Amino acid sequence: MLALDTDVLVHWAMEGAAHHRATRRLVEREIRGPEGRLALTPQLLFEFVHVVTDPRRFESPLTVPGATALVRDLWDSREVIRVLPGPSVVHRTLELLTKLRLGRKRILDTALAATLEAAGISRLATLNGPDFEIFPFIEVVSPV
Repeated sequence: MLALDTDVLVHWAMEGAAHHRATRRLVEREIRGPEGRLALTPQLLFEFVHVVTDPRRFESPLTVPGATALVRDLWDSREVIRVLPGPSVVHRTLELLTKLRLGRKRILDTALAATLEAAGISRLATLNGPDFEIFPFIEVVSPV
C-alpha cells in the first residue's frame, strides 16, 4: 500500500502543477495494482485544503467549498485506506524529533512518518524524498 504526501496530492489535483501528469500516472498505476489502495491521513488532507486554496501559490486556486468537497470524495473513496493517528503517535513523533535531532520545521513530516509507521505502512509517495529518507521505516516513492 502506498501513502500519499500532501505535495503529491496537490500536484495530482491541480492541473497546472509541474508534476500533475506524473502524479496522476503514479496514482492510477497504484490503484490498478494488486492492492489497489492508497493511504491518506486527516492531517495531510487538512494541509491539502490549506495549500490548494491559497491564491499566492496558484493562479486559479480551488475554493474552500471545492477543496473540501474533493477531500470528502477522496476520504470516502473505496480506493482509500483511512489512516488515523493513534495515541502512540505523539510520543513516537517526539521520540523521532529528539533521536534524529530534527527542528520545528520537521514536525509535520515526522508526525506523518510516525502515523504511517504505527499503521504498518512503509511506502510514501512524495516529491520531497530527502525529507523522509531519514526515517528508516519509510520507503520513498517518487512520482517523477
